[in-house]
Amino acid sequence: MTNRDCVCRKRPELLVLGSIVLLAFALRTYHLALQPLSWDEGWSIGLSSQSLTTINRITALDVHPPLYYYAFKLWLGLGHSELLMRFLSVVAGLLTVPLAYVTGRAWARAAFLEDDANAIGGLAALSTAISPFLIYYAQVARMFALCATLGLLAAYCLLEAVRTGKGLLYVGFVLGAAAVLHTFYYAGLVLAAVVVYAILIRPRRWRAIVRSGVAALLLCVPWLSYAVPPMLERVGSRTGFALGTAEILRFLADGLFGLVFAYGAGWRAVYVVGAVLLCALLLARSKRAALGALLLPFLAIAFVLVAVSAGAKAHMFAARYLIPASPFLSLAVAWALATLWGRSRWLGVTAVLVVVLSALPTISNYVYAKPYEVSGSFDPTADYRFLYGRTLPEDVVFFNILSLAGQYERLRTPSDPTWSFVQRWDPVIEPLETALEQRVLPAVQRHHRLWFVLYKGTVAANLALKDWLDHNSFPAFGQWREDTLYLLYLSPTGSVQQWSSGAVFDGTIRLRSAEYTARTGSDGCIGVSLVWSAEAALERNYKVFVHLYTSDGRLVAQHDAVPVNELRPTPSWLPGEKIADRHGMWVPPEIRGSLRLAVGLYDPETNTRLKLSSGADLVDLGLIELAPGAATRK
Repeated sequence: MTNRDCVCRKRPELLVLGSIVLLAFALRTYHLALQPLSWDEGWSIGLSSQSLTTINRITALDVHPPLYYYAFKLWLGLGHSELLMRFLSVVAGLLTVPLAYVTGRAWARAAFLEDDANAIGGLAALSTAISPFLIYYAQVARMFALCATLGLLAAYCLLEAVRTGKGLLYVGFVLGAAAVLHTFYYAGLVLAAVVVYAILIRPRRWRAIVRSGVAALLLCVPWLSYAVPPMLERVGSRTGFALGTAEILRFLADGLFGLVFAYGAGWRAVYVVGAVLLCALLLARSKRAALGALLLPFLAIAFVLVAVSAGAKAHMFAARYLIPASPFLSLAVAWALATLWGRSRWLGVTAVLVVVLSALPTISNYVYAKPYEVSGSFDPTADYRFLYGRTLPEDVVFFNILSLAGQYERLRTPSDPTWSFVQRWDPVIEPLETALEQRVLPAVQRHHRLWFVLYKGTVAANLALKDWLDHNSFPAFGQWREDTLYLLYLSPTGSVQQWSSGAVFDGTIRLRSAEYTARTGSDGCIGVSLVWSAEAALERNYKVFVHLYTSDGRLVAQHDAVPVNELRPTPSWLPGEKIADRHGMWVPPEIRGSLRLAVGLYDPETNTRLKLSSGADLVDLGLIELAPGAATRK
């Protein structure tokens, strides 16, 4: 056969493949920017905006390795729109289609199904193109589409290598396997399945196969030795990994449903896939050859299902964790359709239509709505909108979870404050000492106003962070909005004045001493440190007010709060216990001259102020001088 004849023969196949790729592109770009960025997509943006060192450190505590974040960090340079940020996954998801084609052909040839190789390859491409699972995650700015692509690449290289014996293909497997292991841990189970299958069908090449597998693992040793111990310690400390039989069966059933991605279609989609596979197996001309071929997708799916089910109790069960096995389900479906097509053209056409129709409800009603990613009333713009108009360009904003930081970063303009983070909420809780040393304390030196956006407020690990801030900085503002607490802390630089005259309110609460910023820096920040004590047990919950007045008695700044910024309500005080209580105030730039500093307490239920023995309802601590330049700062 001449080269011209060969090209002519391949041209129809390439046209068909090209059409399937175009279909896949249309399905993966349709309504790509329709839904707002999800919570997890915000995490991708937030983490990928950090340095490589920080990405490594955070992912070492997470359940996902760092390769996707490296790639996404480069991709973010293109822009922050929903369409652009999701397009990396579109590209990766689109590559699965031609990879499914060549992998299907390589699998058929390695399994001695040479006559069906072209049909299996084409139908594998079609099945991958219309897979609701793969369409869904090709539109999400996460690592799942890249995982499926790299897993297929590794499988193709090894299947073709054991068939042809070409050393370059073994190298391709090593690199592809190492890459997918650095992208998604559960992909290691698919690699194990491919290695086992390759040894079973080509036992004479077992040494080359094993050497390739070992080489891939060796490339991962530096990362795994760094990341796996802390990750396993964190995950395993929750509930452990032990599962009962009932739990395993439930997770396996959920896994099969999730693998078919039958959300929106229901169990009938699972039954259709099962029925097509069973019919093909019964009608196959050689049951032994059929079982031998299906061993690859069976092993890949079984290994991943068991691993995800085993890890579900320690972490969580999520259909997306099955993504490495999804292309292998497409291979199995492709084999079944090719087998039925080979027995009867009409049977094959019917099977293809049934499979397509079973996927349509999920694609039309679920895939583009993205209910699995966008849940409840989560508003990705909420934090930015709250901070807008309250912050200054020279401020800094800290988030307690990178998901919210990423949403802020997407909307932030050059005139908005920069941001940092103290990761204190799931999926990662970093050591507080690390965050304080590496990010918070340096920020205190560079910024005079620090905002903290605390998702869930003081719940769980957040409490230790807020406790440190309330005792080491000056709280100036606090407000809840939905399930997030917004806090402003000040870092004054002016000279300090002591006050120790003492004063007793209502004969029960003593102001023992005070320290305050007597002369502001150009930042306009004022810090007040009070020391209280109770003369007797207190039943009512009082608030402290700290006010700044102009010479004509006009109130220009204030901070009212339950003592220690809500952490030590007065009923919790023990008689004689010293309570260190900090307050911060920011003087607007238009204010000039000297300011009078006053302190007192009041009952928030009645707004009644507590009185001194003199009859006054506040203590004058002294005057604060605005430094030159404070009135003209920007």
